[in-house]
Amino acid sequence: MSRLHKKIQENPLPEAIVQDVPAETADKPKDTLPKAVPDKTTTTVPLPAVPPPVVTPRLSVPGFTKASPNDLYRRLLPAMLFVLTFVTVMTMLLIYMDTVALGAQKFRANMSRDYELASIAQGSAALVAFVQQLHLAPRHRAPPPHPPPQPTPQVRVLDQMYGEIYNGTLVEFVPRGPVSGTAAYLLAARGWDGVVVRAAARDYLALRGPARALHACLSPTEHPREVTYQETESQESVFSSRVLCLPLLTVLLAGDAARAQLLLLGGASALPALTHLPFDDDRVHLPMIEVQFSNDTIRNKTTNFLLTKNYTVAASFDTSVMYALNKDV
Repeated sequence: MSRLHKKIQENPLPEAIVQDVPAETADKPKDTLPKAVPDKTTTTVPLPAVPPPVVTPRLSVPGFTKASPNDLYRRLLPAMLFVLTFVTVMTMLLIYMDTVALGAQKFRANMSRDYELASIAQGSAALVAFVQQLHLAPRHRAPPPHPPPQPTPQVRVLDQMYGEIYNGTLVEFVPRGPVSGTAAYLLAARGWDGVVVRAAARDYLALRGPARALHACLSPTEHPREVTYQETESQESVFSSRVLCLPLLTVLLAGDAARAQLLLLGGASALPALTHLPFDDDRVHLPMIEVQFSNDTIRNKTTNFLLTKNYTVAASFDTSVMYALNKDV
């Protein structure tokens, strides 16, 4: 006992341990001390798992200042090429749109304005060649119609005055409508050649074949004109087209018909066109002229005018009058 005391005095235990150890066990040797038993009522709470910190990437601007000049130009070249191409394309597009708009404006102005080609004479060789080569459609030989056309009262007047004429020439110049019965019979049964002129586009296309067709209107002046022709297709819509109005002499010369045996005219420009026809020209020789009328006033004016040109009334019909040249009667 004295030895243990002496050892304790030399190595005193800590104060907290001495207070917690009971008295009966304090005197026991260390090897015999009971082990501490963990408190079963103690609850261990697990700590929540802490997620790893999220690293946000930083947007870094390329260090252009640190790059060499050649490398800098190489990086900027695609962007500059794109900008240059975009500007070029947009500029061309704007120019194209302006050109199209200007063309449409000119087209609308042309469609609503009449042009007097006063510097071109009606007997100009250039004008005659222009009409003959570019506007006068050639004749296509077609099989005879079935049933064959019958002679009209106008044909009987011709036969009575000149006998039956074969392989003659006729000119039919009216604004619209199909070929007349007189022209249809002479072309099919007598072998005549001729020029059929219409201002209406559809009628002109329908006449191509049996005769040489021409799309034009009759000019009331000594020079050609370019006008807007309105063709009524229905009660609701009106189709407008540009048409060239030609003097009567120009058409006769272009169709090699200045000495045609029969000339048929119609429309409001018939009388003004006749007044500008040079009857004293040696190239012009028209034995028979038939003029269609819409009222008696124009009929009387036309008759009085042709009487001054050595013509006489050969026959009168409900809608037309036939005039014969006196020296050929």
